[in-house]
Amino acid sequence: MIAGNQSRNADARQDLSKQSFSHKDKLPGGCYVAYNCLQHLFNGEAVKVVTKPFTRTYRKNVYLNRGEGSLYILVADKLYASQKDIDDMLRFVRTGNQLFLAVNRPDSILKVRLGVAVNDERMLFSLASTPSAEHYVNPYIGADTVFSRKGIYEGRYFTAMDTSNTTILATNHHQRPNFIRVSYGKGDIFVLLNPSSFTNYFLMHGNNIVSLEHQLAYTYDRPSGVYWDEYYKYLNGPQGDFSEWQVLMRYPAMRWALWLFVALLLVYVIFESKRRQRIIPDKPVLANNSLEFVETLGQLYYQQGNNRNLAQKMTLHWTEYVRTRFYLSTQHLNAAFIDTLARKSGQPYAVVREIVESIHHIQLSDQVSDADLQQFYRNIHQFYLNTK
Repeated sequence: MIAGNQSRNADARQDLSKQSFSHKDKLPGGCYVAYNCLQHLFNGEAVKVVTKPFTRTYRKNVYLNRGEGSLYILVADKLYASQKDIDDMLRFVRTGNQLFLAVNRPDSILKVRLGVAVNDERMLFSLASTPSAEHYVNPYIGADTVFSRKGIYEGRYFTAMDTSNTTILATNHHQRPNFIRVSYGKGDIFVLLNPSSFTNYFLMHGNNIVSLEHQLAYTYDRPSGVYWDEYYKYLNGPQGDFSEWQVLMRYPAMRWALWLFVALLLVYVIFESKRRQRIIPDKPVLANNSLEFVETLGQLYYQQGNNRNLAQKMTLHWTEYVRTRFYLSTQHLNAAFIDTLARKSGQPYAVVREIVESIHHIQLSDQVSDADLQQFYRNIHQFYLNTK
């Protein structure tokens, strides 16, 4: 018998550590009982299940964004909404509707907008003696106003609030406020920091089902519409609409930092994606050293007085220059050669012919006079200058 009780306690502990708060979940951590009781509590009003972000539902549903008297119930471990969701939630309430939030951790933006603060102590889950309790402070509810259940989260509590528009409706086991009503425009916002009181495990214990009636007794007797939220129970949303990117983009400073990072990354990709290489230095133009060579060689042989030998060296250098510069054969220095060289070099025909005739004269003579050598040198020198 003892072993059986320990086994059941272990199973309960495992189930309660995974509170889904889903309206379809019949396990201890689900809200199947609470969801199915809503229709009876509101005179047969059909409960509509919402699986999209509040902003999307609010802007597409005519009864939500234009009507009055609607009740929107959200039960989750934490409410982590976008800036647009919070703005539309408050606009929904301001126009004459009610928003019922049963969450362990309310959204930080919503807390600022409502002027409330919640303790940051870590919630402990255990089957210890401290129960999860709801003590309703309204004397008109009745004498038996305390409902409790051991083994589930006790929940957090409020540490500060705007008393001008906030009413404390219930406290926890330590008499600390955990259920409040905030008047906002024409409507009301209910914040319950003990969503475990909506679970099957809590409501099916003793007479705790009456606790649900007390909690919802502050809402409209005959709401024009009752909506049950199934979206914010999940980190990324059941349809994948809520992402980590949206979580980061909801804060202006983080949003600017992310866009700046993206811009810098784009600039880096544009400028650094090009292949890097060293600047290719300009290749210096090859200098024509033929003149310097001829002048140096001429000075050497002229000083020795050997005009014919000097003229032959000048001839060999000139023919080599013609072969490498104009790609012409110098084996036969005839009329055809003169005509071709004149056309390729752009020099007058007479100038080329005079150089060729001087070469023939040098080859056939035993001696070359100073005058002939000087004239031959001037003609070759001028040819070099004009064909650089």
